[in-house]
Formats: sequence, C-alpha cells, structure tokens
Amino acid sequence: MWLPKDERKLLVHYYMELSGVESRTRFYISALEKLLKGPNPRERAKMASKILERRNLIPFFHNHGDALTVQLSLEGYDLGRKYSSWFAHSGLLVAEYRHHWIWLIGSFVAGIAGTLLVQWLSKIIM
Repeated sequence: MWLPKDERKLLVHYYMELSGVESRTRFYISALEKLLKGPNPRERAKMASKILERRNLIPFFHNHGDALTVQLSLEGYDLGRKYSSWFAHSGLLVAEYRHHWIWLIGSFVAGIAGTLLVQWLSKIIM
C-alpha cells in the first residue's frame, strides 16, 4: 500500500518510536508537526493520524488535546517497517505503480539512449 507523504512520515515516526506491536506511547502533536514541512503542519499531522486510524494502521487509545496515545496494529507495524527501509520502500513504489504510464515513457527514452550509446561506441571502436 502506497500512502501519501504526510501519512508515510508519521507512520515511520510511530514505527521508530514504538518497540513493537504491543507497546503504546504518547505522542504530542507539537512534536509531530515538526516532521511535516509546509503550510499548517498541525492540522496536517492531526488529519494524517486520523486517516491512519481509519485505515486500521494505528488505534488511538487517548486523544486529549495535544497528546495522542498510539499503538501500531500488525499491518501498521509491517508497513512502517517497509517504509523505514529504503530498499523495501522502493519495492513498494514499484509494486504500486507497475502499470503506470511513466514506465512506458521511461522504457522508450532508455531504448533511444541505448541505441545512441551503441552507435557512438561503434564509431569510436572502428
């Protein structure tokens, strides 16, 4: 599953701070908004956390003003682990967009570049 940028950042942060599926930790919105750059990070952090809860990746136990008590679900833990590793993260991206039109364009450009490279090398060698 490929998540939007704000949700990905928060899920990776939750994964890094929590030691496992059974642990719970209190997070503060003021600390979470420092992860997100751009306009209105406080509202974006709240919205991304609510969307993660709706996707059943994290359950909230206490939601009091600035403090959130969060525990990762099993799916959230697995997805957080995948997003925290660059290699697994790139595999998720390719798996999600494997039928995307950008691959067609990229293959076309790579074919042209390969042809030009072979022609150039043949002129140099001969």
